Amino acid sequence: MKIIENVLKIIVFLLLLFILIQNSGQRVNLYLFTLSYNEINLALVLLITLGFGTVIGALLLSFSLMHSHNEMREMQKKNRQLTKELENLRNISIDEIPDEGLKDKDQI
Repeated sequence: MKIIENVLKIIVFLLLLFILIQNSGQRVNLYLFTLSYNEINLALVLLITLGFGTVIGALLLSFSLMHSHNEMREMQKKNRQLTKELENLRNISIDEIPDEGLKDKDQI
């Protein structure tokens, strides 16, 4: 699985490099709200956009991971409580079982 992941990363990197090489000579005008940049290299714009996308994606992933980690911790706590309850039920002696439950079974 790790090999496939690394191969995919290399392919994406090579495709990005190919796109950057193809567009390295092109100049574009960039307008960001009130800011205006004239004759910027398109490859630079693509790299900056990729960088911002990577940072935003990492932030969103970290929030998702923190939520999953908290949920897992809660589930582990509940699992420990249920395991403890199950062990307590296993350790109950027959003398501690109420007679009411046995009378109902005899009538059936």
